[in-house]
Amino acid sequence: MTAERPLKGKVAFVAGASSGIGASIARTLASAGASVALVARRKEHLASVERDVAAYEVPVLALPADLAAKDAPQDAVNAAEQALGPVDILVNNAALARTGPIHDTHPRHWRQAFHLNLDVPFLLIRAVLPGMRERGHGWIVNISSEGSLLQADWSAPYSITKRALNALTAQVDIENRHVGVRAVAVLPGWVRTDLAQDPETLGVGVEDLLDPSDIADVVLWAVTRPAAVGIGPLIPVRPVSRNAQTLANWEHYLRTLRHYDTVGGHMTDVPGLPE
Repeated sequence: MTAERPLKGKVAFVAGASSGIGASIARTLASAGASVALVARRKEHLASVERDVAAYEVPVLALPADLAAKDAPQDAVNAAEQALGPVDILVNNAALARTGPIHDTHPRHWRQAFHLNLDVPFLLIRAVLPGMRERGHGWIVNISSEGSLLQADWSAPYSITKRALNALTAQVDIENRHVGVRAVAVLPGWVRTDLAQDPETLGVGVEDLLDPSDIADVVLWAVTRPAAVGIGPLIPVRPVSRNAQTLANWEHYLRTLRHYDTVGGHMTDVPGLPE
């Protein structure tokens, strides 16, 4: 390990690595010297990220896979470890951003959200934890959302599954930090990605939003903390601009929906959760 490449010799597994936050995390970890396994469904996008990561002259493996498929999480970890070595850093970024009111959420959509946003991270964590515990080191990084800290109209099932992911993160951390394995959830606010709301339609400047690289920098900072330093397990990352705050803009977005009933609608902080 060197100051310039603090992750040299480490292996990172990034789920949801084909674009946006996941792709940026993969590039940033590679720039710090880590070998990287890239996992996502979109083969063409994944190939582009693979080229970017390879430019840092680190081993890289692209694994096109649907992690929601049966046995796919364990199979992907097996393939990554066979090619690159034991996973030191697991990044769970794959997610399904489905929202809507409870009364109009189809059970199938509810199950899909819970499966990809919670079951898949659990299965990936379960696949890498025994080896991390045995070796006495490792990082689990779950990409959650600032929306998980808010009780908001029409945010189910996304915010509910992300809140559950926060709880899973805290549980993994408390059960494993004494053996050198730590877990954090990074909770981004509004980030410029293809999946995010268009800021201009809500009267917000693009420059006010976070960039995926901002989230990647926080992840790199987290996984390079000294072993004796405890952080998290929840790490909110928000835009500074008042114009890009999640609460105000989610409410603004809802009011642009023709069929949203604003009478009695409200959004509040979840009592007992960190600011």
